[in-house]
Amino acid sequence: AALISDERAAGDPRAALERAGAVMADQTRESGAPSLDFPTNPLAEASVALLRERLGEGVLSVTVYRGETTVLLTPAALVDACATLRDAPDLRYDLLEDVTAVDWPEREPRFDLVYQLVSTESGASLRLKIQAGGEDDPEPEVPTVSGIWPTANWFEREVFDFFGVRFSGHPDLRRILMPSDWVGYPLRKDYPLTGFALPEPHWGGQAPLNQPLKPGEGQLTLRTTDGSELPNARIRSEDDERRLPE
Repeated sequence: AALISDERAAGDPRAALERAGAVMADQTRESGAPSLDFPTNPLAEASVALLRERLGEGVLSVTVYRGETTVLLTPAALVDACATLRDAPDLRYDLLEDVTAVDWPEREPRFDLVYQLVSTESGASLRLKIQAGGEDDPEPEVPTVSGIWPTANWFEREVFDFFGVRFSGHPDLRRILMPSDWVGYPLRKDYPLTGFALPEPHWGGQAPLNQPLKPGEGQLTLRTTDGSELPNARIRSEDDERRLPE
């Protein structure tokens, strides 16, 4: 863990994971435990070859780890890649199993967008990845794949809801789990953890953005009209034991 943290601090998480994996492999050999051998996946190899042929420089890298293949694409190549894999007669990736994101706030580009593809016909499995966002692009936009797999509609809404990544061409891009007026994106690693300072019992939600808290209801840290995290309401009850410092 310390090794990974050191590398991440240096801005190279991928190298950290590779080094950590090498250390674990050495420890496995020294302990005499049987090695884990993962056979080559011919369907994944065929998928990668097809993407390289169709997209050329749109394929940035290919990683194989423990039998799972991940293809890093340029954002511009994503839709073509998905359509190619869905329509390939010998592959038929007909199921988008998941779309998720990973936030690396210390890295440029900041976000990984991850697409897990499965073929229910051939049994093929492949992971696609694109990267977007950064200091100059805090709310990045990438193409939607909802026109290829309808399930992307809900997956992409969840990514937008929790990470703030927008999907151009999406038919109904709005929050799916958080309230529509929620401020911020809860799964970003810089999302404030302070939350609310409210006396018990309280309703546990957010007050409307343009309304202060009722007297004695504590201090609100996330809902300010200027978008900052400064409190927009102060505890008005002098005898409230939960009074926060000014």
